[in-house]
Amino acid sequence: MGTENIWKNWLASPIGQKLLAEEKDWFDKNLEDIFGYHAVQICPYRFDSLSNNRIVYKYRFSFGLCEGLIDEQDNVFIVSPETLPLPSDSVDLFVLAHIFETLREPHSLLREVERVLRPEGKLIISSFNPYGLWAINRYFNDVNLPLTSANWVALARFKDWCKLLDLEIVGGEFLAFYPAINSPKWQKRLAWLQNGVRRWLPTTGAVSFSYTNLRAHETGRNGGLPRGRAKKKGGGGGGGGGGG
Repeated sequence: MGTENIWKNWLASPIGQKLLAEEKDWFDKNLEDIFGYHAVQICPYRFDSLSNNRIVYKYRFSFGLCEGLIDEQDNVFIVSPETLPLPSDSVDLFVLAHIFETLREPHSLLREVERVLRPEGKLIISSFNPYGLWAINRYFNDVNLPLTSANWVALARFKDWCKLLDLEIVGGEFLAFYPAINSPKWQKRLAWLQNGVRRWLPTTGAVSFSYTNLRAHETGRNGGLPRGRAKKKGGGGGGGGGGG
C-alpha cells in the first residue's frame, strides 16, 4: 500500500480524525496573519493548511500522489524532493506538514526549501514527536500510527540541520496530549488527562510545530516569481488558491 493510501486510511480512523481537526484548527489560527505573495505546502495526504491564509498565490506539492486521489485534488503538482520547481528567493511562506516522516533524507528537502525562501520568509513544519506520548506505540508494533515511528525526526536533529543552513528556529508548539488509542469511548474517558499532561509534561505532545525564518542577508538575494512547474495532476489552475 502506498504512503498516500496509508495516510488516507489512517485519517479516516477516530484518532486520525481527531488529530486532523486539531491540526487544521492550529494552522488556521497561526497562518492567518502571515503575508506575502507566494505560499507553498507539501503534505503526503489531502489537506489544506493554507486555506485561512491571506496570501493570494498558493501552491500545493506532492511527492507521489496515488491514482485514487488524483480526482479529489485541485492545484496539486507532483514534484521531486531533490529539486523543487521554483526559483531561488521566491516563496514567502512554506509549510511542510508531516512530510519529514515519509522521506529517507529530509535534510535534502530542507536545503531546497532554504533555497526557495525569500529572506525573512517563514517555514512552518509539523511532524510527529519521537519523544511524545504516541512514541509509546513503537513498543506495540506502531499500532494506531500511520507510519513507522523509526522515521520520526527529533527536534534536536532538526535544530542541527537549521544551523548548517540559513534557517533560524524562532518558536514552536506541541499538540495532541493524549494517547494514540482508536476508541472514541476511551478517548472521552481519558480527556481529563490532557490539561495535566500539557502543563506538567509540555514537550510530550504527539505532534510538534516549528516556526522557522530564513535569515535576512545584508546584500539581499535576487527575488523571482515561480516559473517552472512539475507535472500537474488534477483539475485547477496553476497559481490560484490552494483550497481543497
